[in-house]
Amino acid sequence: MNNAKGARHKIIKTTGYSIYLLIVVWIGLEIALRIYNPFHFRIKGDRILLPVDQKILIRNEINPRLDNEITNTRNALGLRGPEMPADMRQYLSIITVGGSATECHFLSDDHTWPFLTGEALKKTFRNVWLNNAGLDGHSTFGHQVMLNDYLVALRPKVILFLIGINDVENDQPSFHDKLNTRGAYPDLKHYLYNSLETVNLAVNLARGWRAQRFNNTTQALKLPRAGNELVLTEEQVRQRLSGQELFLSSYGKRIEQLIDTCRAYQIQPVFITQPSLYGSGTDSLTKANLALSKIGEDMNGELFWRLLELYNTRLRETCLRAGAPVIDLAARMPKNSVYYYDAIHFTNEGAKQVAGIVSEELSQALQEKFPEYMLR
Repeated sequence: MNNAKGARHKIIKTTGYSIYLLIVVWIGLEIALRIYNPFHFRIKGDRILLPVDQKILIRNEINPRLDNEITNTRNALGLRGPEMPADMRQYLSIITVGGSATECHFLSDDHTWPFLTGEALKKTFRNVWLNNAGLDGHSTFGHQVMLNDYLVALRPKVILFLIGINDVENDQPSFHDKLNTRGAYPDLKHYLYNSLETVNLAVNLARGWRAQRFNNTTQALKLPRAGNELVLTEEQVRQRLSGQELFLSSYGKRIEQLIDTCRAYQIQPVFITQPSLYGSGTDSLTKANLALSKIGEDMNGELFWRLLELYNTRLRETCLRAGAPVIDLAARMPKNSVYYYDAIHFTNEGAKQVAGIVSEELSQALQEKFPEYMLR
């Protein structure tokens, strides 16, 4: 009996010591990583948290509209694009800001519209450096944090804002706005990830060991299907649209704040309206009616587009008053599922189309503002 008690006591003592040792090592590692982290997995500003020096391979087996293997790389700045040149002041530096339609998480590095826009601009301008600061789900709330906490310190000459969808009926920072913001954690898992260097290290090492699977975190909307229709009365549409003014007023003020912040740091803001697959006409691939296509229980394509256009219109009006350039991508982008894999996210072909429109109109603005960078 005494031998059994002694054995149990030894096991408890050994287990306790092992737990104690594990805690001590973990605390020591946490302190060491806070002092010096050789892996540099993220940049910490006062508020913004960005992944850095990451290369993620995404396996896509569920969406035939996209590549089977998608490479998503973050540079030393935590952005998508080439590394920042040492002599940054000598470059026509441009950064794109927006949500998932800008980040293009499920398009490979050289297929995103920001990358293709930069390549197109190089045909007209010298020393073009373009990086992509888009973050999945970010609205103008998140853009302002990104701007204040990080981008103004880089002092790019131009910032392109593609905004709209994530601000619809939005009067406060969203889950995704908070996700990359210190002190605004949406849940315990992300609190631990953003607070503890050891957890962050483990997660990012795991990402390096395995390819991620395709997961569309922002939009559950898929391509329209012929016959899956919802007819709404004009009264139903009017009621939904009539409640937008409070949201639109706040949206306009946030746009003004983005403009004022950019100008305070001698950065040229350029805005891009939000396009969508839905609205009107018949989709060439699916043969679906893009106005009547059912998106939700009380939402069809026409209502979705009219709702989004209220925010596009407020962007146009606000920028006109402030004298800020606007690229009206919403008006120019064809409504065709060749270019979209859901309501607002672009396929490879769509990214090419966007880059063509954006680079064409942006070139005109750049020639007036920065003629010294034009190729002779």
